[in-house]
Amino acid sequence: MKIKPVIKAKTTLQFLLLISLIFLFVVQFATASQSPERYALPLPPVDQSSQDSHTLDKQNANWTKHVVKIKKNGSLSEALDSIGLSPVVSFQIADTQHGKWLTQLRAGDTLEIWLDKANQLQKIHYPKRTSVHYQLTRKNDQFNIQKIEYPVETKIQTASGTIKHSFYQSGKDEGLSAQTIMNLADIFSWEIDFIRQLRPGDPFKVIYEKKFINGQYVGDGDILAAEVTTNGNQLHTAFLLRNQNGEKVGYYDQHKRNLRKAFLRNPVDYVRITSRYKPKRYHPVLKKWRAHRGVDYGGPVGTPIRVTGDGQIIKRRWSRSYGRVIYVKHAGRYVTVYAHMSKFGKYRQGDWVRQGQVIGYIGQSGLATGPHLHYEFRKKGHHVDPLRVKFPDAGPVPKKYRRQFVQYAELMSAQLDRLNPHTQLVSNFE
Repeated sequence: MKIKPVIKAKTTLQFLLLISLIFLFVVQFATASQSPERYALPLPPVDQSSQDSHTLDKQNANWTKHVVKIKKNGSLSEALDSIGLSPVVSFQIADTQHGKWLTQLRAGDTLEIWLDKANQLQKIHYPKRTSVHYQLTRKNDQFNIQKIEYPVETKIQTASGTIKHSFYQSGKDEGLSAQTIMNLADIFSWEIDFIRQLRPGDPFKVIYEKKFINGQYVGDGDILAAEVTTNGNQLHTAFLLRNQNGEKVGYYDQHKRNLRKAFLRNPVDYVRITSRYKPKRYHPVLKKWRAHRGVDYGGPVGTPIRVTGDGQIIKRRWSRSYGRVIYVKHAGRYVTVYAHMSKFGKYRQGDWVRQGQVIGYIGQSGLATGPHLHYEFRKKGHHVDPLRVKFPDAGPVPKKYRRQFVQYAELMSAQLDRLNPHTQLVSNFE
């Protein structure tokens, strides 16, 4: 008989708890209804361009797509004419807001163009760069041109290895792109003769950027730091210095010295030396002994020739012995000579040229038994050996960047030290 009150009390307690839970649920539901932003899960951002593209895809089921590549000296008008559109259309595009995005085209650019059944232009897609595309769409007989930008993600990568056969192939073996290998050669081109100085077993290390869009690799960025050892024990270092805006100032070694010299070591890339500077050499064409006051670089016809320093072209002419030849004057006291060209570059006599610009191409003009470049270096009117001359340096790290550079170089040096060219212990920057 004493059990019943206990059971009754217990039942009453359960009932009260149930009522309380229902009350709390109702209150919470009402509050959530009034303030949904407090309880709703956040939605992903809407990509309006993706929605527009999706709508267009539904519309263009009956459209015809044309892919047109811009020819040399070509234009938008010419591209549209090739698929049957009137020049009036290109005029309308040019008159549209941002029309210049589609009218300022270069040879090699590709346009994707959609026409409807009535042969009216409906859409143009123009990938200007990997990260920037321009798109024209038609709505209510009006053109609209928009820019579509894809965010680029930069990842820092490392690589190291040793020279086996050639510097280029050794870099490829370690996963470096052709672009980064060439950039690395350019950075050290004032210090290292990649033709003569590198030998099997010499190590190299590099920290560089890789670019990705939507997770897809699209190319390499800048080299941030690098080390190359030549002749077994000569260490060469390079560290990138950028200003506050992220713009490149230059590359400097661990002693804050500028890697850029007043002159490049070689005027051509990856070709062989066929004849060196000699006070006396038997001339293969003239069949007599005479001085050879330059260096001959043998290579395929058409190989680009780069001016080795900033200066002015003072002679660009035909010579019976030198064939097509260019003389460049630098800083009022140096002259470089480039002979036996197959053809000249775009620069003419009197033009100012900058270091590394292409001024001609290897050939066999004049008194030459085979395709090659004859290169001379003159200082104050006297011939000197281009392979032995000591070039003047550019300026060191500017004072306002020195503290920043020292900290950066120490960080990068520590990362380079962790790389082992023989075992590749580290592949990612940390």
